[in-house]
Amino acid sequence: MTRSTTHLAHRPWVPHNSETLIQKIASYTSSSSSDTISGKIASLVDDNRAIHERDCFNLNPATNVMNPAAEALLSSGLGTRPSLGYPGEKYEMGLEAIEEIEVICAELCAEVFDARYAEIRVPSGAIANLYGFMPPANPVTP
Repeated sequence: MTRSTTHLAHRPWVPHNSETLIQKIASYTSSSSSDTISGKIASLVDDNRAIHERDCFNLNPATNVMNPAAEALLSSGLGTRPSLGYPGEKYEMGLEAIEEIEVICAELCAEVFDARYAEIRVPSGAIANLYGFMPPANPVTP
């Protein structure tokens, strides 16, 4: 069955190259069956994984390749809610299990790195980028 939807309206405020691409994809989508669209999305998901696992290293921490075990844990529901605040002082309710996971991870990090302090929650994208730069930069400790 072919979908019968209206194409997205042309938006003159969107850059020309972007709007041309958007209209091309929207046109293809509106003239395709649900099965075709579903197959296309599955193919694009595979393409995205290949690109990010093989072809590039992004400095945006949210877009880098994850450890498969960590990725599975996050996709199980742990990664869908922000966990703001320290354990025992969260800004939202219902995070008791996540609080315990955070403490377990911090304790294991302190053990592995022989550290007295460990913060496993990245406070910002800028700090996460710094973490990404540190290993290849090999900073010298005074």
